[in-house]
Amino acid sequence: MKIVLATFGSRGDVQPMLALSLALKSEGHEVLLAAPPEKAAWARQLGCPYYPFGSDVTAFIDNMDNAHTLSPAIHFVSFLRKELNTQFNLFPRIIAGADLLIGSSLTFALATLAESMGVAYRFIAFSPQMLPSAYHPFPAFKHQGFPMWYNRMTWRIAGLLDQFNITRLINSHRRKLGLKLIRDAWRHVMGRQVIVASDRAIAAVPPDIDESAYRQTGYMHLNQPDQPHPELDAFLAAGPPPVYAGFGSMPMRDQIRNTVVIVEAVRLSGQRAVIGKFWDEPSEFSNCHDIFFIAKYPHLKLFPKMAAVIHHGGAGTTATAAISGVPQIIVPHLLDQYYWGNQIYQSRLGPSPIRRSELTSTKLAAAIRQCPSNEQFRQKARQTAGTIKQQDGLKLTLAEITKSIA
Repeated sequence: MKIVLATFGSRGDVQPMLALSLALKSEGHEVLLAAPPEKAAWARQLGCPYYPFGSDVTAFIDNMDNAHTLSPAIHFVSFLRKELNTQFNLFPRIIAGADLLIGSSLTFALATLAESMGVAYRFIAFSPQMLPSAYHPFPAFKHQGFPMWYNRMTWRIAGLLDQFNITRLINSHRRKLGLKLIRDAWRHVMGRQVIVASDRAIAAVPPDIDESAYRQTGYMHLNQPDQPHPELDAFLAAGPPPVYAGFGSMPMRDQIRNTVVIVEAVRLSGQRAVIGKFWDEPSEFSNCHDIFFIAKYPHLKLFPKMAAVIHHGGAGTTATAAISGVPQIIVPHLLDQYYWGNQIYQSRLGPSPIRRSELTSTKLAAAIRQCPSNEQFRQKARQTAGTIKQQDGLKLTLAEITKSIA
């Protein structure tokens, strides 16, 4: 069976699809993963057949000054429109001969092309917030925990605005392909039975969504090879478990600025820190005894050794911190990161999120202090990790995909 998987976005969009691709390959299927070009070497190193397409997403993000203000949001919409046209031009060659197409994230052209070519199609969402519901707002809206009428209003507003954006662009291509026009690109892209690859223990699909419209399986973790790191081992052995802090796929310049805030907060709280370093320039804190910088080290192997995890609230980092059994502090920058921040707080897996626009060392230090001192956070984190491990999201997703090709 030839299966083509496609995703477009940052590492958090690629990594779970890479895990699924390798799992399908191990089952004997002919697999191809199509995703941004900057992840090609990494995927091939892990033995995954890979087709690079579109623009370098990491470079696009790193050219931004930040991700939490209006200007980058406008640039992102323009970028996405261009990439959508690229997908319609490239995908027909990539998916030729496929028996099943699996899309995720920003692969908005795949559903229409699957329909045009008569190929089976499934979409994977990494967050329940992708599904229209009165229990959460449209992902572009930051406010969480508002009344249901507000959430319904955000979805209506998003739908009206999209008539002149993605829906309009998709329909222009559907006309060329002789297909019936669509009214709602969002629902069209997700298809009839979307796979929600996120953990119920953190965020279950809301009850107002028809059970026939989705299958919730769990997050698909990529188990990477061990990476010996004697310097990290020595740092961990030199004191109590440190706090991890890293904002992953957020703009590089903003991450560099945040380092000062993180270090001040960690020291105010009396902790040590491992900081994820996603830039090449040296840091003024590189030789400090209480701060350790680390790059390209698998979170799944690092987080269980931490006292707490501070991150931006990407679906993958949230899921990895949860399965690692440690409290987490989310500093959301954009989109579903606000949703995940709220879910972690409501699940009692960590303190209230701190928006990037409101981040200070004082606020972050107060949140850090809560993690070792709050027994509820630590106990709930351990219990949740056990539940997630028992469910095995990758195995459940693989079983759901197998149904599609039976």
